[in-house]
Amino acid sequence: MAKVSDIRAAGRTYGVHRTRLAFIASVVSFLNLSSPLAAYVSENFPWTERPALETFASYEAFSNQTRALNQALYSAATLPTGETYVVDTKYDAQVTRALRRMGQPSMSEAECFQDHLLGLPGLIYYSNSHVDLVCATLRAPNVSSVTDWAIRGSCFRAQLCSFGVGHSCLWLVPGDAIFNRSTANDSSVTIYFVYTESRDASWVWFKFVYRIGATLLVWHRFWRLYYRHVVALETRLETSGHRQKMPDGAWSYELIVGDPTAMILLDPWVASLYFLDIWLSAGSLAIAIMQVQQNEKIWLMLVSMAYLARTVWFAYWYLCIVSFGLKRYRKEHVFSDVDPTLVAIVVSIYGPVLTYLNGNVALLARLYQWIFNCVVPSRDQGQRIEAGVGASVYTVLIGSLPLLHGLVMPHLRPAPAQGSRRRRTTIVEGPAYSSFHYNNTKNRVVLQLLQMLRRFPTARSIGGQVHAAAEKLPRLKRCPTISLRGTDCFVLCYCNGRLDETLRLSLLSTLQLQPSVVIEAPTPSDFTVDVLQPLDHSVFVKRQEASGPQIPLLVLQRASTPSVWCL
Repeated sequence: MAKVSDIRAAGRTYGVHRTRLAFIASVVSFLNLSSPLAAYVSENFPWTERPALETFASYEAFSNQTRALNQALYSAATLPTGETYVVDTKYDAQVTRALRRMGQPSMSEAECFQDHLLGLPGLIYYSNSHVDLVCATLRAPNVSSVTDWAIRGSCFRAQLCSFGVGHSCLWLVPGDAIFNRSTANDSSVTIYFVYTESRDASWVWFKFVYRIGATLLVWHRFWRLYYRHVVALETRLETSGHRQKMPDGAWSYELIVGDPTAMILLDPWVASLYFLDIWLSAGSLAIAIMQVQQNEKIWLMLVSMAYLARTVWFAYWYLCIVSFGLKRYRKEHVFSDVDPTLVAIVVSIYGPVLTYLNGNVALLARLYQWIFNCVVPSRDQGQRIEAGVGASVYTVLIGSLPLLHGLVMPHLRPAPAQGSRRRRTTIVEGPAYSSFHYNNTKNRVVLQLLQMLRRFPTARSIGGQVHAAAEKLPRLKRCPTISLRGTDCFVLCYCNGRLDETLRLSLLSTLQLQPSVVIEAPTPSDFTVDVLQPLDHSVFVKRQEASGPQIPLLVLQRASTPSVWCL
């Protein structure tokens, strides 16, 4: 004869609905992580008309012809009066100009750099010969004392690891060409600097296909690693409820979906693809850097700051590498996992600020100018710059901040009591880990807002033991550098329309279960998901007496039907 509970389970379903606000936040995170295609907010699509790429017999031919073309295209007669930064979409050019005064007293190159060149867009790309040219002109008494204005300037190529990404031209014009004011004895000089991005047809189409492929891979990862498990959880709640033996009453559930962002960030393949995507667009990155360093067009600066926010993948990539090293050498305890939301916020601010300072602080501008020219052979100085070393330094500076935080935080925590270093015996079980307050910043804000709008009554909270175990035993963390708290789902269990209890469900895959630490219980879980909890103290003492050294132990109760979710 079938059990009454089996008959009830077979013929009954339970209402389940998702919390709209949390689900929208999860979807927004999903779309935000599809960032390769977001680059086209600033970049041109591959089908956009491109200027023809010319070839030249020598550097002299390239410099003279390119400078002459730019001088014809960009002058007081062709550019809007009063504007110092112009974007020429037809020729993929960033046109900057600045006004300086001639007749400066005798000064060293360092003094000239500090007092007269800082703040010029593109300054970090200047070679020493261009700095000398500008400073020599500023030391001249007035425009009449210079006789070679027509050829006072040159062009140079920009390369990344020997691959061309664009070219720049710098030249000087007597008088005030910005407001079109000049006299015979004028002491004003206008400095023009134009950067033109190289867009080879096959290359831009390759990037487009690459980005589509990377985006599809991320979507696949989202589904395989997270959303399919959410759908399965919904189905389980609908058909079986939350307990193996459902109590009497009319039960229904509200599912608060978590944020799967961290699941994707710890994927080294995704992080590497996104990292590479940024440097595949080195020319566009150079444009963004120039636009951030100018302060005439604020909207252009803001768009470029948003573009530079993609450099957060430098930080995520480093976190993936460090995570591998920590696991490889069993040093998980020396690093405090970082909140991916805070990493994104900090890098989105720190990156553009650092970029702005690079062109406006003498020490940083000088450093980058030297870096872009240090590996260029002496015979090619002034003819090209090499961005490979500069790109590496920029990557390290952006990616090092969260690493520094993760390495320092463990030393700021209260030290354990004397003699307790090797005597951790139990996993503390308490309400903190089951609370939504124990969460990543973005999730905590969403859940706090949800609680303010809904005013949930107080109810018993269960779960979070995956995080309790990871906190006490860092070696169990699958990724010790990135916090996975935000991936948790919360299930609000209602009985007869009243909130009875709240379940915090974590993916068991976020832990690396070790037989020496975790044992499986012979009896199944009382819930329809797995349950992780500390081993009974009396059993623990017996095991301690039998095995000698104290070893922290957990017991895992499996659900009757296999589940990836765990309380």
